[in-house]
Order: sequence, then structure tokens, then C-alpha cells
Amino acid sequence: MKKSEIPYGTGSQSLHLPESWTGGTIDSDYKFQEIPFDRIVREALKNPIGTGPLHSMVKTGETVCIVFSDITRSWQRTDDYLPILAEELQKGGVELKDITLLCALGTHRPHSEEEKKQLAGSLYGKCAFVDHDCDDSGNLVSVGTTRRGTEVELNRIAVEADHVILTGGIVFHLMAGYSGGRKSILPGISSRKTIMQNHSLSLSPVPGEGSHPDIGCDKIKGNHLHEDLEEAIDMIKPSFLLNIIPGKKGPGAAVAGHYREAHIRGYEILKEFYKISIPEKRELVIASAGGFPGDINFYQSVKSMINGCEALKPGGTLILASRCPEGLGNPLMEEMIREYPDMASRENFLRNNYTIGRFIAYYGCELADRFNVLFVTDMDEKDLTPAGISCFRSLQEAIDSYAGTRESETVKYWLIPDASHSFPSA
Repeated sequence: MKKSEIPYGTGSQSLHLPESWTGGTIDSDYKFQEIPFDRIVREALKNPIGTGPLHSMVKTGETVCIVFSDITRSWQRTDDYLPILAEELQKGGVELKDITLLCALGTHRPHSEEEKKQLAGSLYGKCAFVDHDCDDSGNLVSVGTTRRGTEVELNRIAVEADHVILTGGIVFHLMAGYSGGRKSILPGISSRKTIMQNHSLSLSPVPGEGSHPDIGCDKIKGNHLHEDLEEAIDMIKPSFLLNIIPGKKGPGAAVAGHYREAHIRGYEILKEFYKISIPEKRELVIASAGGFPGDINFYQSVKSMINGCEALKPGGTLILASRCPEGLGNPLMEEMIREYPDMASRENFLRNNYTIGRFIAYYGCELADRFNVLFVTDMDEKDLTPAGISCFRSLQEAIDSYAGTRESETVKYWLIPDASHSFPSA
């Protein structure tokens, strides 16, 4: 028997595979250098792409709005890089009292005071900290309408600031191709109406066809949702961008400079790290969501489902280990999964009641409709079985169940230890 270990929550799960099975591992072979994070950030700021140094772009008396990600993206280590950005701004003459830290919550919940301290680091209490509220009409300003009809309403603080600096992280994104860059603006600091108008472009314009075929991880060309985001960011023209690319254990690289040029270089680096060429798709993929926080809930785990299915033949089987201690992760996902008996009724409901949480649930159901999904999890199976997903408590139990359905003893498989980051490309 072949034995392996893959991440599960804060621990791991083991698996034993029959000797007759043949396979390989899909994992980044990029050699990450052990470079202190502050040095990664400072080097990016010293070598901006498409702009001059940040300190040369500002002057005393000007107001600056720094847009940054919320607590669910804490791997980006805002508490470390925000003070470094403030140093750079002070070098140009900007005072701390003129810097506002605007958290790009999108539609997420506001932060506790303790979480604000965690995010702001040494800047806590020295700079204004504001949680964006997508429903606060008094603090939203219309800046235009995109060609596809998205009415762009943004946080007043950013619109009225002399300079907007975008920060965040770049990973593969199931709708926009990649996160980072323009996503700090939309959904980050947009109104709920703006967010839903843009994100509804994730659906095919033809009812009954489900998700749009041109959206997805690593997809930019022809991706109408991405193109809509690009139009929105041009309406505010941020002065500068700092984006972080994940390494194996925390941040691995950073880019800085022009809001579009630096972002493009950032996702090129991401692809160098995590887009992994494979010779063929196979009938079985055994994957982990990478453990905590990638498997904190089903909402986050859908990313790993997507990446795992990229290595599967049509109709193949994905065995995904994802603990999900927080369950589904979004209250609107339950109705999408449990209250609608088939994909047609789910799609019809989604088109008339679009939210991001419902779309993530729909996308997970769509994958389970196209592939055989076995989910190794602590979740209550009643939350997933209506989607056609089979639940197991151990990885070995799922593997044995799959083996029991086989007429042949031979199986060709891929093993993906961290499907939350690894993106297979056949």
C-alpha cells in the first residue's frame, strides 16, 4: 500500500492507496526564498512598476486613503505592511492625521475593535480606521456607469481623497480570474448594488446555461466580469498599488506601482508559483484544501473544488479533504443547496435573487453535477448531500468507498496536497 499525508484543519489525514493504482503529485516546485516580509515589501516599494516611488508622488497637506483587505485575508499581514506604507508617505511629507485606513469589506461583516488592532498594527489609534459599509448610502458616491450597465458607487472617503493606494493579495479567483488590483475597488469599497450588478456577470446571458463559460480561475480574455472591474477602477484611477503574492508559509512576493501594470506583473508571478502544467487529466483526484484557513468553511473550499476538478477527466471523481469547522460559511448558501432540488431551479432562483454567497453555493453544486464529489469533512452531511456531494469523516473511508465502486483494480490519479493554491493546467 502507498501511504501519504495531507493537511486537514490544523492537522492532517493519512491515506493508503492500492499498489495497483498509479499517480503523481500536483504541487508547486517553486523554491521559495526565506526572505523577511518587511524586506519583500520594501524591495517592491523601491522598484515600482510603471510609476515613480510613492514618496515622490505625495506632498504635505494631501489626504491619502489606503484601501486594504479584511480579517479573512489575514495571511497578507496588513499589520506589517501598512506601517511601511505610512513611513513612505511620511517621507513625502504626508502626516499620519491625513491618512485614512479604509477596509475593503465588500459585503462582509464589520470588524471588532480587537480585529482592527490586529489589522492596523502600530498604526492603530494614529490613523483613522474605517470599515466600508456597502449599504451606507450617505457615504457612497456615484462615479459613472460601465458599458455593461454597472452603476459604480464608491466609498466617499476614497473618491474625495487626494490619493488612493490599493493594497491586497493576489490569488486565483473563480470569477475575476485573479484577485488583487481592481477587486479592492469592486467589490471592496463599492455599494451592494454595484457589487451585485458586476458579479451577476458571472452567469451566462442565456438562461439555462448556468455560469458564464468565460469566467473562472486564470481567465482574463473574454471575461466580462473582469473587464467590468477594469472599467470601474479607471473611474477612480488610484495613485499607487501594493499587492502581496502568497508563498508556501505566508507571503512569498510583492509588487508595487501602477494599479494595472503592477497587478499584471503580480498575477504573472502567481502563475509562476502555482500554475502547474500536467500531461493529462485523470479519472481520480485526491486533494486537500490545504488545511486551515483554506478549509475553514465550504465557501472557501469551493476554490479547492474548482482547482481539483481542473485535473479531472469529464465525469471523474474528486475526493476533497476539507474540515469546514464553520460549516457552509454563509447563511445564504443553505437555501441554494437545500431548498432547490435541481440545477435548473437553483439557477432560476439565483438569477432573480443574486448574491455572492448564493453564487458560490451554485458553483459548488454545478461542479458536483459535472463530477462525482466525495467530501471528507466535519460538516453535517445534510448541508451537502442535497447538492449531490457524498460526505465522509475520514479520507481513507472515502478512498475505500470509491475503490468499492470500481470494476478494474487499476486507477490513474492525481494527489493535490494544497488545492487552494495549486492550479493544474493540462
